Amino acid sequence: MIWRRSKKKAARRPRPGNLRQDIRRARKLSGDKGSSRKLILPVAMVCLLGLISGAFWLWMPTLLADADNWLKAKNSFLVKEIIIEGNHRCQRAEIINALNLDSRQLIFTFSLSRARQRITALPFVRQAIISRRLPDRLQIVIKERQPVAMLYLDDLYLVDSEGLVIAPVPKTEKLDFPLISGVSLAEWQKRPQVWRGLLRKATDLLKIWQRQRPRLPEKIAQIVMDEACGLNIFTTGRNWELQLGFANYNERLERWQEVLKVLGKRALTVKYFDCAGDYSVVAGLRQPR
Repeated sequence: MIWRRSKKKAARRPRPGNLRQDIRRARKLSGDKGSSRKLILPVAMVCLLGLISGAFWLWMPTLLADADNWLKAKNSFLVKEIIIEGNHRCQRAEIINALNLDSRQLIFTFSLSRARQRITALPFVRQAIISRRLPDRLQIVIKERQPVAMLYLDDLYLVDSEGLVIAPVPKTEKLDFPLISGVSLAEWQKRPQVWRGLLRKATDLLKIWQRQRPRLPEKIAQIVMDEACGLNIFTTGRNWELQLGFANYNERLERWQEVLKVLGKRALTVKYFDCAGDYSVVAGLRQPR
């Protein structure tokens, strides 16, 4: 009997190319698993922070209310003194009412910007500066609008240097301001932009007149606004009428002064001066009595 040794088949060796592909595939799988593990911690931290911030915002009103009640119970940081400076025409009571504070108001729990808006909405207030002076004091500095003329519509109204209508003239106050007229209340309400533009021109003319006042022989008694002809001035002493049109008031007033120098005493016989032209002045004589 003859025994033969069986030969084991040798295992097939992987090709070099296949081995590299397997190594790359294994590395890729291990990298994907590692990157997913790395993302778990940041996502968890973000979720935790979101929960904490959400709970904080939910509890915030309760925390603020408790702090408010505790400070009021201790009489701490309550507004106890209000100092107002610069108000002359605007009454102190009006400014305090515009603040709209509670009877036991904490000094840092109200909006300064909103309080400033309410105060500047008052008729005579041009600017308001509000500041907190801890622990219990408010300081308000007021800059008021200064009237320079009176406008007649259905009643007399004060007008500032910017041509803004401030408020009705106080009945008990005696004022010596030039009068601006020429428009009714119905016309003003119908075309406000046109008349506001003429009113600004009138206040600009008052500024020019004030700058030239040392050289001018008269004061302004009245300015009449005319939609077609512009501005006409009536002076005080000699009751001259100056027709100045819509623009170039400074040059036209200087030209009028030169004509007065030429006329001398004969200027007393003049009723009106038409200065609306660009290069000429026309004088109209008074009718003999």
